[in-house]
Amino acid sequence: MFRSLLLVFCFSAPLISAQCGPGALYQQSSSRCLTLFRAAVDFQTAESICATLNGHLVSVHNAIDNTFVSGQAQKFIDGGAWLGAQASAPDVTNPLNWYWTDGTDFNYQNYKVGQPTQTGSTACMQLETGTSKWQTANCTTKLPFICSASASAMPTFPAVTIPSHCPSGYTWFELTDFCYKNTVQYTNFNDARSACQADGGDLASIHSLAENTFLVGFSKAGCTNKDKDWTGDVFIGLVFQNSKWQWTDGSVVDYVNWGDGEPNNMNKEWWTSLVADPHQGKYSEASRWNNVPQDDQRAFLCKIAPLH
Repeated sequence: MFRSLLLVFCFSAPLISAQCGPGALYQQSSSRCLTLFRAAVDFQTAESICATLNGHLVSVHNAIDNTFVSGQAQKFIDGGAWLGAQASAPDVTNPLNWYWTDGTDFNYQNYKVGQPTQTGSTACMQLETGTSKWQTANCTTKLPFICSASASAMPTFPAVTIPSHCPSGYTWFELTDFCYKNTVQYTNFNDARSACQADGGDLASIHSLAENTFLVGFSKAGCTNKDKDWTGDVFIGLVFQNSKWQWTDGSVVDYVNWGDGEPNNMNKEWWTSLVADPHQGKYSEASRWNNVPQDDQRAFLCKIAPLH
């Protein structure tokens, strides 16, 4: 089998800090770690995911920070993204009726012309990544989002590690109460699954955005994959069998996160990879799933029940 090379380029050094987890951007002006998510969710779900990183949706307090946040976001997010501001009263034109979820003062705004406007029963703040301007949106709207955490508080993935809960080499994730292992090794789906089964588990099944987000952070290399053959991703346990998608561990398929236009090529692409790192020219695919043929991928994720 032809094994193509994985060609990567990483974020420039000034944006990365050893204090931030893999893939997080270091914001020097405020000593924060920023993590960008392309998956579109409502405001409260976004805030809950940020909480798993010991942080909140990002707050912005001056023009310098606004330029930095929007400049980084537009590299990965096309359109609007949640900021961490929410209105506490119907009059959205009054700054006193807004608050940041991280508890800091709402002391800076960068509204586009005609904003802010009432959006229904709730109002939250979105950033237009291309213009750096702000506008209101109903909090149930689904948008990508930006998390922020103190550099000293930002966990290095895996986010929660309690060794006594898991077999050696595995990491426990509290929200699912399962243990996971990321093995970086070029291999095909069958061999990857055999390795997981040898540990008493199986290739990872994913049942929520929170679990998907954890596994992206857990397995990403922090670089952008330039390989046109799509062999720089991470195997998970979703397979197409008996005319339907099934998890190899037998759990129910109650959540999917396919990339745009996926699954496709259903005559031969019956296996699934998690796109933990973005692909050059196809950033919208990062953190999502791609159905693939039986080619080698750069890594695979195992999942096993905890010891307790």
